[in-house]
Order: sequence, then C-alpha cells, then structure tokens
Amino acid sequence: MESPIVLVTGAGGALGRAVRERLTADGVRLALLDRRVPSGDAKGADADAPWAAAVDLLDEAAVADAVARVESELGPVRAALLLAGGFGTAPAAETDLTTLRGQLDLNLATAASVVRALLPHMTKRGEGTIIGIAAGQARRGGSGAAAYAASKAALAAYLRAVDEETASHGVRTVTVFPMGTLDTPANREAMPGADPARWIDPERLADVLAFAARIGPRARLREVELHPDG
Repeated sequence: MESPIVLVTGAGGALGRAVRERLTADGVRLALLDRRVPSGDAKGADADAPWAAAVDLLDEAAVADAVARVESELGPVRAALLLAGGFGTAPAAETDLTTLRGQLDLNLATAASVVRALLPHMTKRGEGTIIGIAAGQARRGGSGAAAYAASKAALAAYLRAVDEETASHGVRTVTVFPMGTLDTPANREAMPGADPARWIDPERLADVLAFAARIGPRARLREVELHPDG
C-alpha cells in the first residue's frame, strides 16, 4: 500500500520545514503548494524531493489546477495542512481596511482557495482531513494585532462551517491554536529581549499536526490548543 499523500501550503517557513521533516520521517508523500518552491523541491530536481509547485494561493484557477495535478500525478490527497499565512501588528485605531483585507487574504483566503479545490475530490471519496493553523489571538483577542486576530478568528469560523457541511461526507476539519509564540529565527530576531525557552517549539507543533493528519476512524479532533510549557 502506498503511503498517504498530504498537501502542505506555506512549506518554506520554519513551521513548514519542521512539518516536512516530521511527515517525511513518517513515510508520508508530500505535495507542496506555495508562492515559491522551497530550494531543492522543484519537481524532478531531486528524486527524494516532494512534489512541489509555485502557485499564487489567491488565484483560484491556479490552485484548482495544481490540486487536480496532485490528484492525477500522485493520487488522492488524504490530508491538507494549511500553513500559509502571515502576521501583522498595528493597533486597531491605526488599522485601515487595506491592512485588514491584507490579513484576511493571507490567513483566510489562502486557505479557502485550497479547501474549495480539494472538497470535490475528498467528498467524492468520502474521506479527507483539512487542518488549519489559527492563533491564540483568535481565542483571546490580540492587543496591537487586531487585523491578525480577526483574520485567524475568521479562519477558525470558516473551518467550523466547512466541518458542519462535510462531516457527513467523511471530510473533517481540525483547527490548531498555538497559544503562544513559536520559537523561530524570525521571532528571535524580532524579539531579542524575550526568553524563547517560554515559546512553543515548532517541532512539537509539527507533532500535533502530523497526528491530526493521520488519526483514523471512530475518533477525531476538531479544535486543539497547544500551550507553551512554562
């Protein structure tokens, strides 16, 4: 039996790299969709590299075409990890509509375009798991990051709605809420005075995502909070 196929967006970031390493170690075949193909992942460049394509995730036609290619060339997508997104800071009083729309594009629309492309395939088979990354700010608010908090809360609400529509067809969604800062090089550079020992290890978040992608029938996850150990 061939190993399952997991589609990953946002694979070039720190979390994306941790997820790729974790899933590859599990023998999972990967399909990567992102604005830029991570170095060494171009299809055919390396026999051991995942299938990868550079796609604008806000271009619905391009996303639909890429998903169709994955299904045709690799086989059925068992799970999708929607890691693409972006963080933005600004007080609510300084957040204009352009900033708000930009965060909604980054954190909601990039996920929705992939979900829309995948659902016909998954519902026809009666099987599939769609996993999104929200944020602690989507739970508790985000002082100084109103647009980001709103966009992540919108993603969580969107995935709940998708789950209600598709659970009877065997397609389920999981929303993971990291309830703290991820320990990434970018965050260490942005917050040099903070103690990264109190942050969340991306490898532990990757463990949670890998489990969510493979959990079998007769049990399921809907929403998961991952807290710093400290």
